[in-house]
Amino acid sequence: MLVILRILFSGAFVYCVMQARDNARLHLESGDMSNAFWVACGVLTAIASAIVWAPYFGAKVADPLTGGMVNSPFIERKNYLLQFIRWLDKKKKHPGLVRWLCFIEGVRAPWLPTAFAIGLAHTREGSWLEKVYAREVFKFNNAENCLKAFQALQRHGIDPRPHTNPDVNMVLLSLDRSAAPEPDKVPVPPAPPAAPVQRDPRIRIGTA
Repeated sequence: MLVILRILFSGAFVYCVMQARDNARLHLESGDMSNAFWVACGVLTAIASAIVWAPYFGAKVADPLTGGMVNSPFIERKNYLLQFIRWLDKKKKHPGLVRWLCFIEGVRAPWLPTAFAIGLAHTREGSWLEKVYAREVFKFNNAENCLKAFQALQRHGIDPRPHTNPDVNMVLLSLDRSAAPEPDKVPVPPAPPAAPVQRDPRIRIGTA
């Protein structure tokens, strides 16, 4: 939707500028009112274009400063709840309790993927919690976890692509490629028997 608004507002701004220019050169009899109208329209469309383009240029400018913080590996918080969740996950005990403890930890720290990934591994297929955890896991940049989240969302009829990380997108696109069919076997006649090797009578093997 944002891309469509960028195209519309940018095109409207260019149109207003062209109309103001043509009116100033070709329609002098209309006075200053027409020029003022097109200038006002140009200002309004320029403001609208600036609003819809600001997130794009802001991300480009801020990426050298914030890209490392956003795309770098996450540092987990050390807390007793997360340690208890990991202990239950390791012991394979009480999956229902793990699901809801992960939900609580995800609410407490939604910027960390650990609770969502563990919760997704313990949910039942087709459940509401599976969809919730899969949506959250898909927001992060781990390709393996994103693949699991994508498969879970597909069971709910949701296609979350494209992903913000191009590497993850490449992994997801590989799922759409079918395996190449095996080539047909070409029958080859058996090879003729090898000709016997003739010994050279001039060669003698003896002891010195």
